[in-house]
Amino acid sequence: MASVAFVPNPAEGLNHPNVLQMLMARVQRTPDLPALRYKHHGVWRCLTWRDWLRASEAIAAGLLAELGIQRGERIALIAATRVEWALCDLAIALVGAVSVPIYPSSTPQQAAYVIQDSGAVAVIVSDPGRTQRLRAPEHAEAIAAVRRFIVLDPRPLPGDLAFDQLQLAGEAALEQQRPTLAALALDLSLADPFTYVYTSGTTGVPKGVVLSHKNIVYKAWAIKNVIAADRSDEQLMVLPLAHMFARHLLWGAVEQGAVTSFAPAGAGLTAAFQEVAPTYMCAVPRIYEEFYNRILAEIEASNPVRRAAFERCMEVGRKVSMCRQRGQALPGALALKSNLADRLFFAKIREQFGGRLRFFVSGGAALRREVAEFFHAVGILILEGYGLTETTGATNVNRPDRFRFGTVGPAMPGCELRIADDGEILVRGAGVMEGYRGLPEETAAVLDAQGWLHTGDIGELRDGFLMITDRKKDLIVLSSGKNIAPLPLEGRLQLGEGIAHAVVAGEGRTHLVALIALDREVMLALSRREGLGCRNYGDLARHPRVRQVVQGHIDRLNADLANFEAIRRFTIPPAEFSEATGELTPTGRVRRREVLGRSQGLIDLLYA
Repeated sequence: MASVAFVPNPAEGLNHPNVLQMLMARVQRTPDLPALRYKHHGVWRCLTWRDWLRASEAIAAGLLAELGIQRGERIALIAATRVEWALCDLAIALVGAVSVPIYPSSTPQQAAYVIQDSGAVAVIVSDPGRTQRLRAPEHAEAIAAVRRFIVLDPRPLPGDLAFDQLQLAGEAALEQQRPTLAALALDLSLADPFTYVYTSGTTGVPKGVVLSHKNIVYKAWAIKNVIAADRSDEQLMVLPLAHMFARHLLWGAVEQGAVTSFAPAGAGLTAAFQEVAPTYMCAVPRIYEEFYNRILAEIEASNPVRRAAFERCMEVGRKVSMCRQRGQALPGALALKSNLADRLFFAKIREQFGGRLRFFVSGGAALRREVAEFFHAVGILILEGYGLTETTGATNVNRPDRFRFGTVGPAMPGCELRIADDGEILVRGAGVMEGYRGLPEETAAVLDAQGWLHTGDIGELRDGFLMITDRKKDLIVLSSGKNIAPLPLEGRLQLGEGIAHAVVAGEGRTHLVALIALDREVMLALSRREGLGCRNYGDLARHPRVRQVVQGHIDRLNADLANFEAIRRFTIPPAEFSEATGELTPTGRVRRREVLGRSQGLIDLLYA
């Protein structure tokens, strides 16, 4: 790639000197409007913007008074998405400390690694059981710097600090600590670190991505300018806040003035939609695929007349979708048919999502085009986006008034995008990380002297819309020299009913093979319908009928492929892929390197 002189664009979106000033500006504008909603003892409660700030100030005063937290020190946060997460995130920033989110699904070993690598001096955890596991002898060195564990749920272990006790202590000390908090709010700069977010480890050991106040302030401004939401909107938060996708949406809502409602833990999404009636929701593709499969399963279970009627309505919906994508008015006859299809099926489907929904946003992995087109046909727009932890979340996203299925949309304002000679996507702008904590060589490998972040993803730009075609390191080169991107093949396979995950292999081989992880619930339902007698995942993995179903999905995929792209053989591993065993990330993405390494024996048998 030819050298390009570094001429930075003027900074856009840096409208506040730090994140604290950004939130305080929102409090000044709309102090008594709702900011956060959460469910407590079965009742939905609300915090206004003023309430959020006051609650976090009390926690911050407690951190100063009880733990002596100093500016720049790190505080780890291990909890599911809940209102306390948002309160603590702001409180940590108020004392000038750096938050270190850890997935609650992480193993004690994984959590201990992040605690030690980040140098965390305090850890906020959801329950006392987690502190007990982290205090196991094998983690003693990793948690040696931790001064205190703070437990959100009641009844902490001896020596730990209960969250409500921290709040009470903070309220008592708030007036005394207020000058310190006020000085920090004025003194923190855009260059100060705000958070260390550790990568999921899909390409090796997790690395701590250092994100500054500048990154968050810019990203909140960019989100406000691409997602048409304001104080009348309410987002349903279902994503783990340890993920940057969720985190930048939380802070984006500050600039928008939108309400963030936290989906109750353990409750089904259907109930949450009915209770919250959100105007938008952001989630990973797997959630939308589950909606898609559930709707189709309900139609498939109905009588033949209803199934035929639904298919005719879908034909109408697809035509309506095409008109809307082209910006064309609906012909009179099509408009009448659309109204009928809406009354028969589509309005009822939309009502399942609360009745106020304006759009969905998908990110974190590739959304299947078939899913996006299906939902648009029934009147629900899914806007796909793309981003990395290293870019503070989204760099690209489709807009409600400018979208194209099969792409991740145009670049966010203030974000420069470039495709390298080898097809790699390069990103530059105020959202790009400061670097990896304590890893200068790894930082230099992805962040060049001209400010371009080398994403490791392969893509194409068409009319300003970005298409992601694969991961640079995941391209498969057959022994014939043919290059194959496995991601599109895996994505199409995962749309097959009964397939949860697919991993295509074939590096240096003559042809492709696949590892297929089953959707246990769907296949057990098939077993019940057909009397196969399968009682667990192992039974399903061995049953000839299940293999026949999977083979059918592969045959349909192969029919549309060139001969060298076809998947010749497959196997079903005897156990499901899971985060606990290391095959999946906390957001459900497959760790290809881990899966291929663990399954090498199975793959070799496919070539025997």
